[in-house]
Amino acid sequence: MVFIDEMGVMLGLTRTRARSRSGSRVYGFQPFYPGGKVTVIGAIGWQKVLAVMTLNGSMDGQAFKVFIKECLLPQLWDGAVVVMDNLPAHKVKEVESLTKQTRSMLLWSSASY
Repeated sequence: MVFIDEMGVMLGLTRTRARSRSGSRVYGFQPFYPGGKVTVIGAIGWQKVLAVMTLNGSMDGQAFKVFIKECLLPQLWDGAVVVMDNLPAHKVKEVESLTKQTRSMLLWSSASY
């Protein structure tokens, strides 16, 4: 089995709350830019990490196709079961045909976290 998931990291986020000792003031640094977003997507098997890709911005169908074609497919074996969540970017038509080249099966998880 191979599990695919992604996460986003917002750069430039600042804290809106802080703690200090009673009677003392908190000082902090806040960046002057809103920052960007970095998305990390990876695929793991039972014994190792199979593929990782980062991109600036959010995940979309085109970026997901690149991840599947360039990063994951070379690592897949015949009969592999690829499990991913129901993100709309994962439902690109070409992804299913790409994974069939390695005789792999796709499963979409219905779990929500």
